[in-house]
Amino acid sequence: MIYKAFVKIVEWISMVAISLILLFTMYEVGARELLGKPTIWTNEVTSYMLVWFGMLSILYAQDKKSHVSVDLVYSRLKVPVQRALDLVNMFLTLIFAVFVCVYGYKYWWLGYSRGWRHFGMLDIPMSYTRIAMPIAGALLVLIVSRSLYERLFRKTDR
Repeated sequence: MIYKAFVKIVEWISMVAISLILLFTMYEVGARELLGKPTIWTNEVTSYMLVWFGMLSILYAQDKKSHVSVDLVYSRLKVPVQRALDLVNMFLTLIFAVFVCVYGYKYWWLGYSRGWRHFGMLDIPMSYTRIAMPIAGALLVLIVSRSLYERLFRKTDR
């Protein structure tokens, strides 16, 4: 299924990104502390990768239902009430995702249309990092919409 392949791709991209962030940070510490020659690129590159990793991890966590939650009251409710609250939660998440998509696009467009660049040695355009918001928002809309569809029309407990 396309959806499962998409989630697997997001999972792999996230694993590679966090591994590279770890390696780049270790390299920077070694270069600075052991060799006395800090790099000029690792801090910026890892910062940009963290933006993308953060956005992708939201999608992965939504699919796996692993966002942080406090279920002290929820776990004591009856199953029909839990299902109703799950639907409310999904609708609110969908509204949030639409806002992230729309305002993320406006945020990206502002930086892109004005040619803004990050301050730093690499002089990277802001549009490269800002585009993560509308992409993640649009993908979150798809993920939540799929969950809502399954919950409402396929009668699954997923």
